Amino acid sequence: MMEWIDALEHDAWNDVIEELVWHLRNGRMPILISHQPTPERRVEFHFKDLPAVVLPLSQQSCWNEAVSIIERFPQLNATRLRSGA
Repeated sequence: MMEWIDALEHDAWNDVIEELVWHLRNGRMPILISHQPTPERRVEFHFKDLPAVVLPLSQQSCWNEAVSIIERFPQLNATRLRSGA
């Protein structure tokens, strides 16, 4: 069951994926992961019954790579990805 998280963790060099893996290993499946490029570049992890968690981002490419990685995992299909403008 957790093998897919192990596979996802292989891409944990990406800050967004590293944070996502931490939440998944702690039983926290996000319902939404949103990217806010301005005024401060950050990613917010939203959960059904928990407060949102904010991850500051150093590079835009980190978000773009994370989206590509997440899309490879059907287990995360219910997690919406949103990028703000």
